Amino acid sequence: MELAHRYRKGGNKLIIFIHGLGCSKDSFGYAWGKADFEKYSLLAVDLAGHGDSPRPRDFSYRMEDQAEMCMSLLNGFGHDIIHLVAHSMGGAVGLLLAGKLGGRLASFTSVEGNLTGDDCGLVSRKTISYPLGEFEKIKFERFIEANETSEDQSLRLWAEMLRKCSPFAFYKSAESLVEWSDSGKLLDLFLNLDSGKAYIYGDRNRKMHILGMLQGVKKISVADSGHFVMTDNPDDFYKKLFCILEES
Repeated sequence: MELAHRYRKGGNKLIIFIHGLGCSKDSFGYAWGKADFEKYSLLAVDLAGHGDSPRPRDFSYRMEDQAEMCMSLLNGFGHDIIHLVAHSMGGAVGLLLAGKLGGRLASFTSVEGNLTGDDCGLVSRKTISYPLGEFEKIKFERFIEANETSEDQSLRLWAEMLRKCSPFAFYKSAESLVEWSDSGKLLDLFLNLDSGKAYIYGDRNRKMHILGMLQGVKKISVADSGHFVMTDNPDDFYKKLFCILEES
């Protein structure tokens, strides 16, 4: 199984974007239109079960197995300098991928990525409170419909991506995400990264508990944004991301 992806060859430095739960590579679509990023090669993936990637029933959808799939994809491009940018659930996948990259990893930017149990919020933890069958047959569709009618444009965009996500993959991903987030291991992995690292968050979420736990980590707020900073305010997000990469 190969992950669906979008790639543009630029410089020898590669930025890989990893999306969140129920999302897709389209989360980072604005990057392709930003002139500053033309000096970088860009790669955005659809995790298994998401977007245009395969959605096999016999895949685990665990975070570590998603990371292994991303590693297999990366091996086909041959870049020696990699900047990893990961949103929400993608932060968990990205941290497990980072451990496989060794000295190739130049920087890790967590975009409100999962680090502790608090980061699971209402979505992933509520998802697994239902039996799998009920979620697949009833709850997932209702969840999509609720987001389709939201006044928040980013939630409506999320609903579009959810339409391409397997409900089984969503559920099993949520199970693994909650397990990893509750373990405390993700925060340790992030704080102990040898590469450059930064944490980007939406200014509407500036009271998040996690911000006080990231001592010594560069924390950057994106104006007029909530959780989906990449689509809430793409101009501010990519301007600040570019500065992070240039300083790494």
